[in-house]
Amino acid sequence: MRRAFTLIELLVVIAVIALLVGILLPSLGQSRKASRTVVCAANLRSSGQGFVLYNNDHKEAVIPSYNMTGTTGGPGVPLDGWACILDRDGYIAGNDTKGGNPFYCPDTVDVAGVATGNTVSDPNNPKGWHDWPFERLGTANVAVTIPARGFDKIIRVAYWINADNPIGGEVDIIPDLFYTASVGYGPGGNRVTIRQTRLSAFARPAQLIALADGVYAGRQRDNQVGVTNNRIGFRHPGTNGIANAAFGDGHVAGIGGKEFPRALFGSATPEQVRAENALGKPSIYANPEKVLGR
Repeated sequence: MRRAFTLIELLVVIAVIALLVGILLPSLGQSRKASRTVVCAANLRSSGQGFVLYNNDHKEAVIPSYNMTGTTGGPGVPLDGWACILDRDGYIAGNDTKGGNPFYCPDTVDVAGVATGNTVSDPNNPKGWHDWPFERLGTANVAVTIPARGFDKIIRVAYWINADNPIGGEVDIIPDLFYTASVGYGPGGNRVTIRQTRLSAFARPAQLIALADGVYAGRQRDNQVGVTNNRIGFRHPGTNGIANAAFGDGHVAGIGGKEFPRALFGSATPEQVRAENALGKPSIYANPEKVLGR
């Protein structure tokens, strides 16, 4: 005759199952986080390869962060964006959703990230997304298509591009300063208009950050975790968060929230900027020695 479980035996089995579930659930959670990090890295690698193909097709010119006319990109002057260019020209197909979109990190916070302004303090802002193309209407950015230039759909982007993006002020333009630039920006007067960067400007492509987790472009001087106006999204697990980044040679690596290199004239001293962009470390400058000295 088959003997039934006693109540004590049943409770022991339930306790063992509960213990196993308690052990396994954190591991499963960590595995899911790790898999999302891998998907993000694959997205960035795909865009990096798209940049290389663009370089080859455009006589070593680097893809613009976007194309514009004049100083503000104001009403009536929609801005396209690098992801829109890759999509339109057939390098990588994107869309305006979270799923199946190579321009959207799976750990993105569902926040419409603010791309403009100088007082962005919301810690979720750099972990959010931005829609391209867009047009500035007052203080708001409104997504629009540009059929006349072949941009017939909206692309949702959750990555930051390392671009010279000086809109909003009368500034002196330094050619080939970062990975790319807002091509067409010209502050007027006798000052130059930004042109496309060339690959020949890159002193250390394997160290030059091209793309990273984040929103929009620019503000290189403030791009560490906890700094107001930061646009880098440290979305992945780590002591201070990790941002995945694609480099000028196409490889992808993670950078910690306190290790991301900054530019001059912001939250770091010149000595800190020089140390953060030193030989052997990731850099936001196309030619660090030229800008910072040795």
